[in-house]
Amino acid sequence: MAENEETKALEAKTEEVVETVDEKGESGVAVNKSKSGFPDLSDRELLVELLKEQKKTSRRSLITASALVAICVMIGIAVLIIVPKVISTLNNAYKAIDGIQTVVVNADKAISSVEQSLDGIDEMVKNVDKVVVDNTEAVSKTVDQMSNIDVATLNKSIKELSEIIEPLAKFFRR
Repeated sequence: MAENEETKALEAKTEEVVETVDEKGESGVAVNKSKSGFPDLSDRELLVELLKEQKKTSRRSLITASALVAICVMIGIAVLIIVPKVISTLNNAYKAIDGIQTVVVNADKAISSVEQSLDGIDEMVKNVDKVVVDNTEAVSKTVDQMSNIDVATLNKSIKELSEIIEPLAKFFRR
């Protein structure tokens, strides 16, 4: 709307300037050669060219402004689409970090429990070593004592005992 109003106002001013130039008429003013690149043009023609350039500039500004508005709208839409997804991703990341922290705490507890178990196993191994050493000494003494037994004398004693018990066994069997 504003664009149309600006264009209409520009066209109205152009017509006014053209009418003013026409009213004054071409008073036989010599055309000046100017540094502007428009030699051999009258003031009226220069004014018309100037107005044409202003219209072109106005259109270019309108196109640029429209493109900027379109870009801003696209960026706004992209932000509206992307921001919720980013927030959701960050929330999921925070949940994952909390889960990892819980796992780390549980792992620390498990490690301390394993350390306590290892301390208990160390104590048990020490006790087993003590039992083995004690039993080894007892078994060693027993083996020494058994090796000191005179088997021949033992056999002789068993034979004599058997000879004594045999008549008694016969007596009681009756």
